[in-house]
Amino acid sequence: MPPLTQFMPFSLSRPIIAAMFALALAGCAQQKTAGYYNTPHDNTESDAQHQAQGRNVARAPSQIQLGFGNEQHNKQAQGAPAQAPEEQAVRARALSEPKTFLGTVPCLINSNACSATRVTLTMAPGGQWRSRTVALDGPDTKNHLVQQGCWEVIGTQPLRILLQMKNDVIKANLTFVNDNVLRINMINEIKPTLEYHLTRQQDIDPIDELSGQPALQCQ
Repeated sequence: MPPLTQFMPFSLSRPIIAAMFALALAGCAQQKTAGYYNTPHDNTESDAQHQAQGRNVARAPSQIQLGFGNEQHNKQAQGAPAQAPEEQAVRARALSEPKTFLGTVPCLINSNACSATRVTLTMAPGGQWRSRTVALDGPDTKNHLVQQGCWEVIGTQPLRILLQMKNDVIKANLTFVNDNVLRINMINEIKPTLEYHLTRQQDIDPIDELSGQPALQCQ
């Protein structure tokens, strides 16, 4: 039997053909699985994790130059109990990498009783610190005072730490003004009447004078 469209005027057959074509397309669309036409989007979270992992593979130059604290920190991290989220955030913000701070501290007993000193402080993520104190009126190496111990977080708003030596002797009480500046609240059992600061340095000073000392077990 000849197609129906052969008996229709051309002006009437065109709408019928268009309607049949639309029905055919609708049937094909129903056969496609859900999301067939969805364009895949980047997963920003996974991308960020991947980039972070890539950065962690290569150790920062400051960590390589430090010379203490890294190995002990890795061992302790493997067997240490989980820390509170607040403390984890504190460490991630300011104490997750080695840092060296430098500043000048005047004689806090009496201006005529002692010399001003230049203090270098280096802290490692594993809880260790080392310092070098140099009297400005006698900067010879033999007059350098080098010390080491463990640091401990004692407050988080703002971030505050204690520098402790052997037998729990406190070297200093410090506040992070920001991630790169420390305010001295107390040093050598003396509270300054004015504000004195230690500022972060670009290069890490490992305080090599103490390299022969036994490694400290902190935290």
